[in-house]
Amino acid sequence: MNATISGIKIRGICAAVPSAIYKFEDELKNFPFSEKSSRRLARVMGFNEHRITDKGTTPCDLASYIIDYMEYKRYISKKCVKAYIVVAQMADHPVPGNSKVIHGQCLFQHDVFCLDIYENCIGFITGLYIASGILKNSSFDEILLITTDAGSCYANKSDRNIYPLCGDAAAVTVLKKTDNQDDILHFAFKFQGENRDALITPAGGMRLPHSAETAKIFKDKMGNFRCLDNLHMDGTAVFQFVMKEVPPLIDELCNYAQIDKKSIDYYLSHQPNRFMLQKLSQLINVPQEKFFNNIVEHFGNSSCVTIPLNIVYNLNNIIKEDSFSVCYSAFGAGLSLASCLDTLGPLDFCDLIEHPGNGSTIYKPKEV
Repeated sequence: MNATISGIKIRGICAAVPSAIYKFEDELKNFPFSEKSSRRLARVMGFNEHRITDKGTTPCDLASYIIDYMEYKRYISKKCVKAYIVVAQMADHPVPGNSKVIHGQCLFQHDVFCLDIYENCIGFITGLYIASGILKNSSFDEILLITTDAGSCYANKSDRNIYPLCGDAAAVTVLKKTDNQDDILHFAFKFQGENRDALITPAGGMRLPHSAETAKIFKDKMGNFRCLDNLHMDGTAVFQFVMKEVPPLIDELCNYAQIDKKSIDYYLSHQPNRFMLQKLSQLINVPQEKFFNNIVEHFGNSSCVTIPLNIVYNLNNIIKEDSFSVCYSAFGAGLSLASCLDTLGPLDFCDLIEHPGNGSTIYKPKEV
């Protein structure tokens, strides 16, 4: 599916990561493999450190903390927020949805429109598409796109295939209407639901409810320990899917938008691991300096948050002063693909902050 939405622009982005840092060096003892093989894998995949929330902090807490920070910085006013959508794969409660939890935590006005979207790795681009469509056909001028994840909850700490990759984070992206018809977002989406078992948490839903049986730990064919309640990834199948399907999707989108790939300044991709991104950049024929691959090694894979985190971490020093032609791309559970072409910047703000933990939703500036 291809789509174009004009007259919409990103005004600013704020992202938050937990202050707690967990290092791969300290986690080596948890994995049922030799230290030598784990270190070799770490060099290839980019395992170094990742950010994990404490048990008292939820995806909604991370998001509400950012919103409070943004009001403190006068980037937004909570009283003036008219609409927001929340994209996440983890929920604070089965009922109600995350958007309603955040509504209460932030004390938004009662006439604010809020919407929940359940999505995984392509969630930022999906959210961008839906938020842009809502904004385009509304009476208000701005909408907040909230992406948040605590996916590490799905991983077994003894599973070297999954746990070192996981990270928790949240981001709030502010979209605004503009009168400039050159502010255009081009989108492309594709799905292969028949291959969904390649990246799946088998238990915990209606098809296989959580039970004592699904919580039993077993050793898989790769030698990792996990249970049916944990996220499972067929790494080979996912890698082949990304290598085969992402390059033609980007080509298709560029042809649809009549944009030369060589004119794109930055490819801002979802960040699963360093190895996959290096290979992907080679297939797309993109120089490494245009294709960042450093998010997992510093923060971990936070699913739908990795693209905005990529922006605030890698472009913070330049994106507030200039604009760039960018290509967002994402891929993951489903199996799903998404890409978007955008002219990003200049942004009013582009901040990365740390969440202090303990379920905080109120930003308190550090004393000087």
